[in-house]
This record gives sequence, structure tokens and C-alpha cells, in this order.
Amino acid sequence: MIVVVLLVVGLLAGITPLVYTQARRILGLYDPTASSDGVTLRTLPLRGPVAYSPDGRTLASWSSNGTVELWDVDKGTRRHVLPFAVHSNARHSYRKVVFAPDGDTVATELNDGKTIQIWDTQTGATRIVIKVPVTHPEGLMPLRGVNKLVYSPDSRTIATTGDHLHIWDVATGTLRHQIDVSARDAAFAPDGRTIAAVAEWQGGIWDVATGAQVHPLDPSGGHFSWTVAFAPDGRTVVADGDRVRAWDTATGAVRWSSGPYAGSAPVYAPDGSLLAERSGDDVWLVDPASGKKLRTLRGLHGLLISVGNIEQVDQIAWAPDSHTLVVRHSRANESWANTPQVWDVRTGTAVQLLKGHKGPVQDVAYSPDGRTITTVSGDGTARIWRATP
Repeated sequence: MIVVVLLVVGLLAGITPLVYTQARRILGLYDPTASSDGVTLRTLPLRGPVAYSPDGRTLASWSSNGTVELWDVDKGTRRHVLPFAVHSNARHSYRKVVFAPDGDTVATELNDGKTIQIWDTQTGATRIVIKVPVTHPEGLMPLRGVNKLVYSPDSRTIATTGDHLHIWDVATGTLRHQIDVSARDAAFAPDGRTIAAVAEWQGGIWDVATGAQVHPLDPSGGHFSWTVAFAPDGRTVVADGDRVRAWDTATGAVRWSSGPYAGSAPVYAPDGSLLAERSGDDVWLVDPASGKKLRTLRGLHGLLISVGNIEQVDQIAWAPDSHTLVVRHSRANESWANTPQVWDVRTGTAVQLLKGHKGPVQDVAYSPDGRTITTVSGDGTARIWRATP
């Protein structure tokens, strides 16, 4: 009872991490152990979101001085510093850098909220600069022009979310379609013919060639959050919100729906065999056909979640072979914000703790061949780790 009272007081006083840590110790709730600590192969001076090229030889990220850079993974040397078309003010905010699936180009949104820049990965030269119109659909007020960039599977098209869903030609920078949905997230189907997007109260699947809606995605009186994704086989699309829902992409019918606020941010395993969802401290492994929870990875658990329901898992990244995944924790989790964990999904055990960062980890990524994992921290470094076999 004393512990619960202290926790409630801590929540109200805004000192949750400290109180939570002490409460866990008092109650004997121990954090997970792993079969090994991660081995750092290389450390690079990077900061912010990171991306591997499709061949795994290049890393793209932001440097500590606010430039987008391409690095040779094996040699640990800088290949290119990418020139900006406009002043980026990048030291204050770092955007996701995205490689095209064919590896020929890399793109990011600049911090003015209305500029997309695409570079040639071989030369580092600018290919295209796209100016995104930033206008509310009803003309009432300007909103953020770009929240997310998504390449099509054939690398010829790029979509941007924001106050509209925009679909652009990569080669020319021409706007192909402007779809009037204030999209929070978007995803191309594996065949590239359709794109799914969700706003807070509406969603849909659209034909990429024509811009026409194929099916609406209806939250059925609820709402969407920030994630929409196609299954690897393209037959299902999932989105989170007040609950996780899955639709048949051929008919638009709902296949299954979870309980209210039962999970969030679903991520398909590359082979489509599982969905991983965040749930407070835990990661749930879910059957993609039924939505049924199969296993819980209890990296942290117990008191705080039962009282405060505070999300502490920030990111889940799957290994290419779908056998392991990396879990990154939020700043709210004082104990684990600096130390991602690698989990074996078949046994439900932690197999690696990636120890070494001196600040919260901001992004994690597996290499395309699954041999390395890169973590990027607020301490101004990116570490390349040897992945567990």
C-alpha cells in the first residue's frame, strides 16, 4: 500500500521514473537478463533516425552538426555530406532519412516543413527538390506539410503525409495526386499499385495510378492513431487507434478487431508470420490472421502499467529472418532508455542487451542481411552491433 501511494504521488509530482524504479526494487520486480551483452563493432558520430541502404553497405543519418551524411558501414568512413536546398535548422529536429528500394536515391524532409530533397546515393548530388503546398483542405489555416516520406516498391514514386496525402514522381518531382485526407501515416502495398493512409477519423486505400479510392478504412465510431501497414503478402492492411483493426484489401471488409486500447503500432514480421504490438511495458506477439495474442515479451512489467498505463516501448524493429526483434524504450523508462533489448520471438527470451550508450536511444535498425544492428543515441553516437546469430 505504501508503494502504491508513493507511486501515485510520484505520478502527480512528475517524478515517475525515479518513483517507479524504487517501487520496482521494493516489490522485487527485476528487469530482464539476457544471454549476452551486445558487441559494438563500430561507433560513428551520428544523431537522429538512421537508415540502411538496401544492400546494407551504407548508413544514412544526421551528423551532430546538423548535416545529412552517408557512411560506409564496413570502413566507418564518410562517403558524402548531402547539400541542403534550404537552411534546415536540423540541430533542433531530425527527420527520417529514407532510401529508395533500388538504392539509387535517398530522401528526407527538411525542417521548414514544406521541402523534400532527394539525392543521388552514388554522387551525393541533389536529384530533385520538391516544394510541398502547405494548406489546410478547407483553407482555414496552414498545417504541417510533411510528416512522413514513403517510397513505392519500384522507387519511382514517393508519398508524403501531412495536411494532404501527396503522391509525387521521383524522377521529375511532379505532383501526381493530391488526396484530401490529413494523413498521419501511409504505406504502399507490396505490389505498389495501391496506397493506404489514415487520418484521425478516416482512412482508405487508393489507386496509385489514378488517385481514386479503392476502399474506405472505417474506424467504426473510434479513431486512428499513427500506424498503418500492409501485410507482406498484400492481402491485409492493419491500423491502430482506439483498437487495432485489420481489413481485407480485396473487399475492404474488417477481418478482425482487437479489444479497446489492447495494443498499438503493429509491425509485421518480414515473413508475415507475426505482428508485434506495443502494450505499455510489454511487446505482444499477435497472430496476423486472427488478432489473437500468442506471447508477451515482458521486458518491463507490473506496477506502473497497472496504475498509469504509460507507454514505455517506443519502437520495435524486426530482424530480416523474423526470428528476433529489437525493442527500444522511451525516455520515460529511465532504466532502459539507453539500452535496447534483442528478443528471440520463438522462445520469448531476451538474447542481447545493447549496453553502452550514455543517452536515450532514438532509433534502431537491422541491416538488410541481419548481421548487424545500428542504434542512434542522444549522446551523439551511432553504434553498430554484431547481431545474434
